[in-house]
Amino acid sequence: MKRFTFGGLILSTGLILSGCGGSDETTSVSEEKAKEEPKIAEQKEVKNEIPKPEKDEAGNTILDVVGQKAESPEVTAELIKIKEVNETLDIAPLTVKVKNIKLLKLSNMTEDYKEGLKLAADTDTIGDEVTYLQIAYEAENKEEKNIEWYDLMNVVTDKGEQIDAQMKDFITDDSELDSEFLGKVKKEYTDGLILKNGDINKVKLIFGYTTDSTSYEDITPEQQVEYSFE
Repeated sequence: MKRFTFGGLILSTGLILSGCGGSDETTSVSEEKAKEEPKIAEQKEVKNEIPKPEKDEAGNTILDVVGQKAESPEVTAELIKIKEVNETLDIAPLTVKVKNIKLLKLSNMTEDYKEGLKLAADTDTIGDEVTYLQIAYEAENKEEKNIEWYDLMNVVTDKGEQIDAQMKDFITDDSELDSEFLGKVKKEYTDGLILKNGDINKVKLIFGYTTDSTSYEDITPEQQVEYSFE
């Protein structure tokens, strides 16, 4: 029972409670609680905004969130799917790290861009929209001896499409200009391969064998890995 410090109020409060009894006290408190107005919840609006893509040191737009787009007067690129892999393969004496695999769509292409893409991808036709795989990986030679390695050889999708990555890769980087690793060297690669059917969920990557640059003997055979976007 709540007690007050003002003389007579103690007595009068005691008399009221004595008259009501214990069970009625509980009922009274419950009724009071029921009469209380519900409090307003501290709610926050859920925002599903796609963040603006960032650019690297070279000024290239990096798409790493599904739905992000990069636009230019020649083409629009949109990220459809992404698989963050970050796994390593042992292709002795190389360690190959697959960073990520992206599925992107190209649209709003100018005719000049289509022609350039057609030549780079070694294909006969380019439609108004193109879906392609972009595979980012790096390779590091762990030994001092010189070796040859021909990076990504083939890609196979779960739609039954096999792509010659040596012939169809339309993204040319410095690492691909020289297949030789002169000692303990690390190289970065980005491959781009146009798909006939872009509605894919899985891909197999077949990486090339390593060869001794001096004896021309094979060291490690081709290696295969499989990844899923799901």
